[in-house]
Amino acid sequence: MALYSVSPTIQLNAPQLSDAPALFACVDADRDLLSQWLPWAATTRTVADEAAFLKYCQERITSHQLWLAVILVADRPAGMIDLHDFKDQHASVGYWLDHTLRGKGIMTQCLAAVEEIGFNTLGLHSINLLAEPDNHASRAVAEHRGFHQDGVLREYIPTIRGDYRDAVVYSKLDREFTA
Repeated sequence: MALYSVSPTIQLNAPQLSDAPALFACVDADRDLLSQWLPWAATTRTVADEAAFLKYCQERITSHQLWLAVILVADRPAGMIDLHDFKDQHASVGYWLDHTLRGKGIMTQCLAAVEEIGFNTLGLHSINLLAEPDNHASRAVAEHRGFHQDGVLREYIPTIRGDYRDAVVYSKLDREFTA
């Protein structure tokens, strides 16, 4: 059952362990690009790794530390989107999408849905988004949704090499949300 229907072909679903093979296939097919921005992609090496991550997410969802959905496109798991780091009615959003579906507005639509959930259902005051300066696709999603660029956190995002990259900080306030 869908947590949220984004469009006739895009759904946000609660994570299920049965999603692990399809999600792993997406990560495996796009590992080099994903690991450039998301260090976990380099260490997700098997379906069992993905299943363990989904189980961990389910536990955090149950304890109200995470809101996460699997993005289904045409009934196929194609990525994930989440709200995390809940504090004082603020949260951060993160997302990734199968490389074959990028550039079609899918993530922009999913972010709009998560904004609605965050502001109208979860009662958030603000949603923050971090993106590396060179991650133009992720930054474009934030900008298409009207997120405000607040600044840059220097050497903030850890990499798999053990160093850090800058993070462009975006935010959106509840009063700025429009469906």
